[in-house]
Amino acid sequence: MIEIKNKVKKMDRIRKNSRKIKSSNEAVAGIITAILIVGLIVIVISLIQTIYVPKWMGKIEAEHMGDVANQFSQLKSAIDIQSATGQKTPISTFITLGNKEMPFFSASRAFGSLMILSDECTVTISNGSSFSYSLGIIKYSSRNAYFLDQSYIYEAGSVILNQSEGNVMSIKPFSATNNVDIVNITFDIVNIVGIGGRTSAGGYGTYPIRTEFVSSNTVVMNNVESIKIATNYPNAWHEAFNSTLIKSAGLIYGTDFSVMDTNSETTIAFIRVTVNLTLTIIEIDAQIAPGWVE
Repeated sequence: MIEIKNKVKKMDRIRKNSRKIKSSNEAVAGIITAILIVGLIVIVISLIQTIYVPKWMGKIEAEHMGDVANQFSQLKSAIDIQSATGQKTPISTFITLGNKEMPFFSASRAFGSLMILSDECTVTISNGSSFSYSLGIIKYSSRNAYFLDQSYIYEAGSVILNQSEGNVMSIKPFSATNNVDIVNITFDIVNIVGIGGRTSAGGYGTYPIRTEFVSSNTVVMNNVESIKIATNYPNAWHEAFNSTLIKSAGLIYGTDFSVMDTNSETTIAFIRVTVNLTLTIIEIDAQIAPGWVE
């Protein structure tokens, strides 16, 4: 009888130990499952952070540069309206310096700078005599983290895009026509004058540029021999004049005109054609007002 009781007690201990082992195994399995889930989450977040976030941010920065291009077009339109009407009524246009951050993920934010610079461009006309005009510009430069850095420049009435691969003029300030072997060129050059000490801004907010018409003077120059642009963007001026003279005026490169470049200037020389130039010199006051953060 005692022996049977001992066997029963022994079986009870075995069952209790089995339950403890089972419970312990279940706890270990739960911990391992939690670790695996956390590891999977970390891997997914890392993949998103290293692969997809740069792509998303690159797209956001590219869209922002497109917005800046449109804003510079609006800036030129505003100045053109002021120049055409001659009314001294201030107009504000807006430039957004940087883009918004992406929520929930770690991503570098793009910044930008906006400047009004004096004496950055000189236009020289030669027709036996030489006439030079020194001009101020408006320049935006990006500091992108993922997309190609670009600059937009309002120079001498044009809008220029500059980047590491080169520069191109998106809006021209001149036109040309050919009337029985007489080429007529209309060229509106704009001098931007910074006033009030507010000539620069930096960061990622939206800043208004306040422009006001000051004066305009039109002169007609006959028998023009050359037009020289001293600029930091000679390729943009080269391509713009080259395409306009060929497509609009029907001139032949190398026969009727030539274009020569250095690192700091472009010269358009007329060879065997008569060129009359209607030149309008416009002065615009400009200042950068305080902006706001988006």
